[in-house]
Amino acid sequence: MSVTFEEALDLVESRLSSIRAEVPQRHFDPTRPAEVEINEFYFNGRTIDRVMVVLRATGCEHYGTKKGCSMCAHFDGTTLIPVSAEQYVKQWESVVDGSSIDEGARAGFDINRFPVLCLYNLGSFINPKEVPPEAIREIFRSIGKFHGIQKVIIESRAEYVTDDNLRPIRDVYNGLVEVGVGLESSNHIVRELCHHKNMPDLVVFDNAIRTLHRNGFRALAYVNQKPPFLTEREAVEDAVRTSIHAYDSGVDAVSIEPTSLQAHSLTDQLHTIGLYRVPWLWSVIEVVKGIYDHYGHDGVPDLRLGGYFDEEVLSGSQGVAPGVERNELFPRMTSGNCNICDPRIVQAIKDFNKTYDPTVLLAQEPCEYCYPTWEASMGVTDSRPIPQRIYDTLKPIEETYGKWRR
Repeated sequence: MSVTFEEALDLVESRLSSIRAEVPQRHFDPTRPAEVEINEFYFNGRTIDRVMVVLRATGCEHYGTKKGCSMCAHFDGTTLIPVSAEQYVKQWESVVDGSSIDEGARAGFDINRFPVLCLYNLGSFINPKEVPPEAIREIFRSIGKFHGIQKVIIESRAEYVTDDNLRPIRDVYNGLVEVGVGLESSNHIVRELCHHKNMPDLVVFDNAIRTLHRNGFRALAYVNQKPPFLTEREAVEDAVRTSIHAYDSGVDAVSIEPTSLQAHSLTDQLHTIGLYRVPWLWSVIEVVKGIYDHYGHDGVPDLRLGGYFDEEVLSGSQGVAPGVERNELFPRMTSGNCNICDPRIVQAIKDFNKTYDPTVLLAQEPCEYCYPTWEASMGVTDSRPIPQRIYDTLKPIEETYGKWRR
């Protein structure tokens, strides 16, 4: 019996619903940001310090309606009660005046000394149901007073990129703003079943890019590397194809986002029971190689590798949800090879993000301990259609979970 797309989607959404139901009660101060950190970033031909501010937020609407993407559990860091416009503004003001910065780093903190500001909300910054327009106006009006800030990066799902939703920013701010939009995969089945993106038509993404450029914004595409249900080679090839599609669609930059493991995500649950492995770092390098092979060394406009920066956390979470012993925003596992070569390869990825020089990655020597195992993983094939893989993986889990609940 062949498994249909709809049957596979139902299984994914049922499993996600069960996983999300396990998220513990959480109580966060909605007037303090979730995190503030400094990391090294490449901008205007040099390495600079950028500041990343993660606002404590209402959370992603896709999570609320469809239980979110398979690899994401940022909702663990959101509030149970919607954050008001006034509370968002207070969070930003607490960063500006330094009161939300940990005491040891507070004295030397000055928001104006960072050329690049990342302003995130664990969702879509320009979705009015997540961040009220009046909060956006007030925050960007404040940002405009800091002339040291030369670029602001925010994030949004593609469907919220509209002229009306961008207007609260442009009404008060004329500086450079880059909007990161999750594309994840250009393949419909991979995007909808493996990532559970809920973006059935790429026209939505293409329209978002045109809308951003029409309003004077830069467009950044996020490409998630290795969702569940793909082989290692399939994941590499999908990330390369998707990146090429994004560039050819007109985006200004692409950020490859290797899957990390967050509690209460589908990927984390599958990993726990031995049915998923995070991408190899060798595979991350292979994606970079594939993109540069396609465009040539000087032909890639702007390529980043998400999650790998030399960073200093100035204000971590306000604590964690009850019963959890770690910051709810930090992944518990990221891409990896082996204990012998991981430090070397991770540093090479960080150096790439600071220089945009691909040779720091492509010149890495194979590790005698793990490289042969990675090569073997790249040779693994799966002839089953993706809906069948999902059925074979999730149906037994659903049946076991159902028996346990009874």
